[in-house]
Amino acid sequence: MARGYTVNGPSASGTANKTAVTVISSTSVRPRLFEFQVGLTTAPNSTDQQLEFLLGRTTTTGTAGSNPTPLPVDPGDVAAVATAGITHSAEPTYTASSFLADQAMNQRAMFRWVAVPGYEFLAPATASNCLGLKNVAITAAAVITGTCMWFE
Repeated sequence: MARGYTVNGPSASGTANKTAVTVISSTSVRPRLFEFQVGLTTAPNSTDQQLEFLLGRTTTTGTAGSNPTPLPVDPGDVAAVATAGITHSAEPTYTASSFLADQAMNQRAMFRWVAVPGYEFLAPATASNCLGLKNVAITAAAVITGTCMWFE
């Protein structure tokens, strides 16, 4: 049976495109993302802004502000092989053909995606490749927070 892991974290604040969470592959594991969630921690403002975010594959990890330890869904499982990054100060390199999900939402809402079993988003078994969750359009300074859950 596959082992499940979870990690969550915020993006850096600002109006620029910022990655909140990356799930980082290794040569020995292909993370299979089965769920992700995204929302804003920034207080709603009078402009009631829209946000567009994407989930995509990357070819570099960028520079994470922190590398939290992924938590096993089952506390009896071993540590994850994949690693994670949050609050990126330098963005990972996303490839144009790598956008697996592209979603708009209102800042007062949150979004949750859950895979149909067998149709999870996969990262390659290549060191420093990631699945990344980032905002790609926002009109005022904001912090998005994301949660990614995957199987190994």
